[in-house]
Amino acid sequence: MGEKFKKTLIFADSDNGGVVHIANIKGGVGKSTVATNLASAFSKQGTTLIIDLDVQGSATVALGQEIDPEGGSSWNLFITRFGLPQSDKKSLLERVNQKLWQVVPGIPEFKSPAKSLNSLICKVHDGLDLIAAGPDLFKSPSRFQLENLTYNLRILRESYKYIIIDTPSVWNPLTKSLYHNSDLNLIPVTLNALSTRSLRDYLTHVTALARHNPALRVRIIKNEVFGKQNSKIKGKTRTINENRKFLENLCEQVTIQSSSGVSLLPQAIMFDLEIPESAIVRDAQDEGLALNMYHQYSAITKAFEELVKRVQYVLNTPVCANDFSNGNKLRYVPFALAAAVLLAAVSLNDPVSELIAPRPLAPQQFFTPSGGVFSHTFSDGESIYKIAKYAISRFRAIVPSYSEVNRYINETVSIHNLTCREDEPRVDNVHSIDKNVTMTFYPPESIKNPQEKELVPVYKYFMGLVDDKYVYVTGDWCERGTGGGQPHYGMDVAAKYGTVVYSPIDGEIVLKNNATAGRTVGVVSDGTVIFFSHLDKRFLKTGDKVKKGQAIGTIGMTGRTSGPHVHLGYGIRSQTNNDITFGKYHYRVTDPKLFFYRQMYINKISDQTLANAD
Repeated sequence: MGEKFKKTLIFADSDNGGVVHIANIKGGVGKSTVATNLASAFSKQGTTLIIDLDVQGSATVALGQEIDPEGGSSWNLFITRFGLPQSDKKSLLERVNQKLWQVVPGIPEFKSPAKSLNSLICKVHDGLDLIAAGPDLFKSPSRFQLENLTYNLRILRESYKYIIIDTPSVWNPLTKSLYHNSDLNLIPVTLNALSTRSLRDYLTHVTALARHNPALRVRIIKNEVFGKQNSKIKGKTRTINENRKFLENLCEQVTIQSSSGVSLLPQAIMFDLEIPESAIVRDAQDEGLALNMYHQYSAITKAFEELVKRVQYVLNTPVCANDFSNGNKLRYVPFALAAAVLLAAVSLNDPVSELIAPRPLAPQQFFTPSGGVFSHTFSDGESIYKIAKYAISRFRAIVPSYSEVNRYINETVSIHNLTCREDEPRVDNVHSIDKNVTMTFYPPESIKNPQEKELVPVYKYFMGLVDDKYVYVTGDWCERGTGGGQPHYGMDVAAKYGTVVYSPIDGEIVLKNNATAGRTVGVVSDGTVIFFSHLDKRFLKTGDKVKKGQAIGTIGMTGRTSGPHVHLGYGIRSQTNNDITFGKYHYRVTDPKLFFYRQMYINKISDQTLANAD
């Protein structure tokens, strides 16, 4: 076995490899499929080990191995601290014993206190090894056993470039420990309603961990995706396309409420890749083979090869977190000495001039856009994603995809870095912008909307009903589904939890509650109703009169919602019983934009009447 433990440089010196933890609290999302095929694809790049910590042993069986082999299972990683796997090189103890035997023949040998990992490791194919699952994984590991696992992972990293860990569908101390001790935590999710809703709750737990560990890295991969972008499946609670758009908006909507406000996960944690659904997966598992060993040229095999590239990129991207633990302090000493020498050299020379170089100009700065521009100074830990979405809503009046948001952020950061002076801080990591950095936001060049001129006033109107500086539209009429296979019947406006919402008209209040819309306030007036759902607090009760501009409630997360926002709906009185009901009347729901155009027409008529009276 010694040959397989030799470190071989497969591609670039800069490839660090790492430990990839595959996890999701929801079962049936393909964790084992992702783990086994990602590991097999990685084995083409360097020595790879897959550790099956799921008591079901799905990864073990899928690779054609036996659960609970005679040599031991992955449970042994919890109960024993192992030594390095045996290799062709003699260990220090072996060399000491050899020298002693030359001097004093027959002297007892010194024994290593640690066992070898060789007995646990099963060879799957060239470059890929496995530590199989076993029935003892039913047990809940203690804190000391979790420390043993962490220790053994460090030992294994001496011999393997990549380690892939498959875990059970639970949230427990083992899961939390792996999140902290892995280089990347990969969450597979399928595009169905149960999986996406479960992911929303799961990411809440993950966000709580990330608050205490800024270096924690998480990515989401869409798995077992059926069809193309416009595919629909009968019998599903949401179409594939609707769930895809739901996921694109989910990450920024995942919130953690705290005394300091609401924190969000960045949207970029989702890979821009989809693993397709394929019958080849089941066929390969029946044969006990990974996809690249069973059908090398299939679309799903190529998808896993693309996933490897994305995972490699993340593993080799420096973690931008304050890591100044005792183990890392010494590495900063050379940099500190170099900085001291440079500072001394500079201090001995007189400056050439006290003048500050003029600020460079970007192309966007040569003219003033019709929508203007705005600047924002970041506070500590503030995310750029919400501000970018506000800018896109303000300038382009469109609900962007996550890739469009990322392109606009990169565009904005590039303008900032190209135009900042030497004495101003640059932005090197969009997920961690320094406090007091001021950035200017221009209309996005990479996003166009043919209906921008008509829709910008509409978006501005509805965003103005929420008292948040950086409010944005996260869902438009029929833009995405809300469950039950139905289109999105309204407009979603996202803002900070607890932000005040105002009535756009005079009318009479009707309150409603249900499991989908949560706490709802309807304002009934002149045969129409404008209603606000998912509210937290409601300031009025049924039958109260409300004036235009009066506060009616606050942004909340009641009902079925992925984050703090208000759903604005508009209804026109109807005679049928199949529509929504507010009070004693039925209303047919239609596009809220029609409410805006109606109000603009009423205001125009009122202005003309006043002008004629004068």
